[in-house]
Amino acid sequence: MKKKLIISLFAIVIALTATVGMAFAKGTIKIVVNGKQIKTDVAPQMSNNRVMVPISVISKALGANVSWDQKNQTVSIKSSRSEVQEDVWNQNLDISSSGWSQVKNLIALYIAGFDTRDDELIKSISVEGFDMIPIGGMYPSIIDYEIVDAQQSKETFKVRVRVIFNEEKLFGEEWDIEIGQGKIKSMTKSGIIEINDYTIFPGLSFQNK
Repeated sequence: MKKKLIISLFAIVIALTATVGMAFAKGTIKIVVNGKQIKTDVAPQMSNNRVMVPISVISKALGANVSWDQKNQTVSIKSSRSEVQEDVWNQNLDISSSGWSQVKNLIALYIAGFDTRDDELIKSISVEGFDMIPIGGMYPSIIDYEIVDAQQSKETFKVRVRVIFNEEKLFGEEWDIEIGQGKIKSMTKSGIIEINDYTIFPGLSFQNK
């Protein structure tokens, strides 16, 4: 599959200064994205003859999502229209379009069952003894998900799914879902993603308060 785009904050600022139209009037820097002026919580500034702009607001205006990796001190931008994705397992799959459609639909059913706490639905699509069934009352909180990559063995598929939650705050998880003989065999959580704001599409965004 494709590689994930991770850019340093400095490089992003340079790219945005080349992409976003800006006008100067009475000492105030205006930011115009696709012909529309946007307001920012932090005012743009001039520093060493460069225009410094708030990356989160502009990325959202461009339909992208920004995440911050505290450990690696890295800003990651992912556009919903971007063709650049992460290649987790570096494998070319041998599967028909109908076979992939079945895998994709099975994952969609599991996501729906997990989010609505529908244990009967999950049991119907998983092997006996599968234990990743959520408990508790109805509390839909998954606002988006995407299939990141897949790995194929002789008898099973392992699919990595990035799931975005909005409960008390926004956060993301990466799930590795193993599928065999048309049913889900296991689900393990492989990572947690820190998210401050998330755009599903232009016009529908969520952010931590």
